[in-house]
Amino acid sequence: MNTDYKENNDNNDQSEEQDIDWLEYAQQEEQPLRPLDRTDYLALFIASLQTIFLPLVILIIVLFAINLWLQAMVG
Repeated sequence: MNTDYKENNDNNDQSEEQDIDWLEYAQQEEQPLRPLDRTDYLALFIASLQTIFLPLVILIIVLFAINLWLQAMVG
């Protein structure tokens, strides 16, 4: 194996690390929170309905369809 190449590669990595401007990755000062508008509350409400109640509505529809199918099979 060529050990010189590995040493050169390590030197290149160190020089690349020294060239990085870490201020770019520093955390910025937090901005004060803005109060939510009516449209924001409406959007949050609709999103909560979609994530909570939509699966329940689908389950109710599926159970109702199974009930109708079973009644048709018996009757």
